[in-house]
Amino acid sequence: MNPNQIVTLNDYPVHSNKVLSEYFSECKLGRAVPLVPAISKDMVEKYLEERLRKKFEGFREKNPEAEYFMLDGSHRTTALTLAGRKIAVIIYEKTKDIIKARELVTTGQILENGTLDYTLEENCKVLNKHFKEKPYFQTVEDKTRKMIRERVISEDMIN
Repeated sequence: MNPNQIVTLNDYPVHSNKVLSEYFSECKLGRAVPLVPAISKDMVEKYLEERLRKKFEGFREKNPEAEYFMLDGSHRTTALTLAGRKIAVIIYEKTKDIIKARELVTTGQILENGTLDYTLEENCKVLNKHFKEKPYFQTVEDKTRKMIRERVISEDMIN
């Protein structure tokens, strides 16, 4: 996917510049990084509280390409965007998809993370809680551009 198609998590800028730099190096070398788990905006929107749903409606009007919410992967999506690469995702449409994704952890295609311990509905509720704490929406592209603009990442990644 393109970075404008994914609603990112609100962990601005990112938790670790070191991890971001490591992923960026991998991406610049053309290496694969683990898939980013995502859920359709239509599914997530059903679980957003009314106030958040209204904010999301405004965001959606300005960002019609943003079709998916990511569940995990801020470092990977930012690194891929900085490297000019597409973002490889795994889309969860049913809880069965999450169960199948657990099998991919041993192959390295999926990272072990909390999203694998929840049903689809529970993951949507987790997203609601996340955005309730930080009530704004942005795409991976917007977040990455803001990181560049505010120079919160190293110059080699900006260049």
